[in-house]
Amino acid sequence: MLESADKKNNAVEEDKSVKADKKDKSVKKTKKVQKYNRLRHKFWFCIGRPLVYLFLKIFANFKRKKADLKKGQPYLILGNHTSELDPLMVICSVPGVVHALASDHLFKHAIFDKFVRYIAEPIPIVRAQMDLASIKEALQAKKDGGSILIFPEANCCFNAKTSHISHATAKLIRQFKIPVAIFNTKGGYLTHPRWANSWRRGKTTCELVKVIEADELAKMSVDEIYDAIGEALDFNDMEYQREQMVYYHGHDLLDGVERALYHCPKCYRLNTLKSDGDYIGCTECGYRVKMNHYGFFEGDGVIFDSIDKWDDWQRERAVELVTDGHYDKSGKTPILISRADKLIKSKRAHPNRIMAEGTFALYCDRIEFVGDKAYERNAEGELECIGPKTYVWKFSEVSKMSCISKNKLQIAVGEKEYYEIHSNHTYRSSYAYMVYFYCLKRYAQGKPLDYFGM
Repeated sequence: MLESADKKNNAVEEDKSVKADKKDKSVKKTKKVQKYNRLRHKFWFCIGRPLVYLFLKIFANFKRKKADLKKGQPYLILGNHTSELDPLMVICSVPGVVHALASDHLFKHAIFDKFVRYIAEPIPIVRAQMDLASIKEALQAKKDGGSILIFPEANCCFNAKTSHISHATAKLIRQFKIPVAIFNTKGGYLTHPRWANSWRRGKTTCELVKVIEADELAKMSVDEIYDAIGEALDFNDMEYQREQMVYYHGHDLLDGVERALYHCPKCYRLNTLKSDGDYIGCTECGYRVKMNHYGFFEGDGVIFDSIDKWDDWQRERAVELVTDGHYDKSGKTPILISRADKLIKSKRAHPNRIMAEGTFALYCDRIEFVGDKAYERNAEGELECIGPKTYVWKFSEVSKMSCISKNKLQIAVGEKEYYEIHSNHTYRSSYAYMVYFYCLKRYAQGKPLDYFGM
């Protein structure tokens, strides 16, 4: 009888186990996949688009040109990236819900993160990595009927010109299998340059320059797609200004420009430039120029009359210094150094965690952060100071370096680990670090010095 009871109990337990397994499977089957093009998003785009347009009209004198695109048809939207206003200008020019791929640092603030996700559900992407998670999310958003906005340069420019576009972008475009709409935003650079602390009001527009239908894309090779988007996106806001000569109302027109300009064109010294209102000058040789309200430099002895030309020379100068060996090859003296920095451990679309405070330097073969104060989590999960600590990454370990915001650096180590360098010295040029990093690394690898990170 005992054996019979045991068998009966075992049968009951097995029956419960089978039911539990079936329940788990049913739960997995009914698990909802995130739907991007929700009615909520449609509602907020309907309400928010006129408000965004009004904002752009007031602050940037935005002239909207509605694109002739099919309503209800999702598009892969590409645009050049001259200012932080570009996503707003594009979204105001196209119909329907648009999910933009946006730098993940925008999602690190809890309140803003929840608000912007609720309204528009943008897709966070890590600039310093090949973010496959973001691509999967974008494909899902497309599947749910939303258009996807991508800036192929992956970074807002410092010099008014379209930056480097990765060849992988053309491969990505083929994966979406939807029409591509390519836009040029114009006037945004002089309205709100990435490096600037102030706005100026002139004139901005957003124009549809090319549409490639899905069936046409299917017939094109990757190289043909790359050439087509590269030609359509190629734009120089300063050359456009030479034609238009729009007057930009504003003040302190060069405040912060040393984030973009770091080489003196007269004495050739590095990091000796300092901005002052509408002026920028060299603290060593006294070279000094003023920016007028048309965005051009003026004054006695002007060497370059615009930022794009000055930056072209800076890059050429960096290549010369590296190829001619005008730096300490022993690795004892840094090429660039900045103090009062913070080393941050970063995670995609999550709050940052401070690792150390100290000095950041770029040498001929490595990146080094000397932490006067380093922090680690204790057993209770709280951060505590452990004293000084030095962090070193050889160029061979660093897969990518990217600029974030005005003066932050994002560094990818390997495939999944990345850090950020924040500076209390807000006028430090992170752009200079990126340019010299790629020059030095590519030179050591025997590669052409034609890529500067953007």
